[in-house]
Amino acid sequence: MGMFEEVLHEVREFVKTFPGEGKREFQSRDIPDRWPSGGSGNLVLAADTGVELGSPREESVSFALWSESDHAVRDGAITLIGPDLGEAGGRDLPYGKVVLVAGGGFDGKNGYDRYRELERARYDVDLEGYMIRAASLYQREWIRISRKALQKGLTFRTLGGALIGRLKKIEYVRKAEVLFVTSSTEDVRKLKAIAGKAAILVGAMSKIFEEPRMDCDECEYRPVCDEVTALKKMRESLGKERRKR
Repeated sequence: MGMFEEVLHEVREFVKTFPGEGKREFQSRDIPDRWPSGGSGNLVLAADTGVELGSPREESVSFALWSESDHAVRDGAITLIGPDLGEAGGRDLPYGKVVLVAGGGFDGKNGYDRYRELERARYDVDLEGYMIRAASLYQREWIRISRKALQKGLTFRTLGGALIGRLKKIEYVRKAEVLFVTSSTEDVRKLKAIAGKAAILVGAMSKIFEEPRMDCDECEYRPVCDEVTALKKMRESLGKERRKR
């Protein structure tokens, strides 16, 4: 079993609960114009802000999942559940973001390095009028969108397209997809519960790679590692490498 296969299934089931008008889907290849870069000084001050996503006053969750299977990810798909940026009416919105990637080498000894590269890439979006504050340790993002960017028509379709474009620049990423949720605090909390399961898997993976003298018998993640094939492969591959030294 791949590392995130069960969590990916839960994300798909979550999306299925929003039929009809509550859910919109776009394709990154259909985005006509490239949004201008904000540059290194792309700061959005509170006085210039048109909408905030996932601010400290609202619920927020952001996480990434990957799969070795191309069938698990719809390449270029952007799904929005809830109001778009221009529909917020000046109010803060709760914010959920899930990045889905299909690629190679995640389940081997390079898996941890690829996870960290993916983590950096999913925050690396440079758009004029868009400012992100991320706390990946807590699976949160806080976004500010300027009033000028809203007037010019910045949307989640644009944001998703830029994010997918950035992810597809990574050589081992074959497919990329993104889900945005702004519908309600309750919906983001449901997504946050799914994110918590992903965090346990990431915690187990991190311990495998960060603690060279790990004692599996004493490790709190042992039940997880024993159940998930991808984690067992990582543990065994790294163990062999360390024994050679």
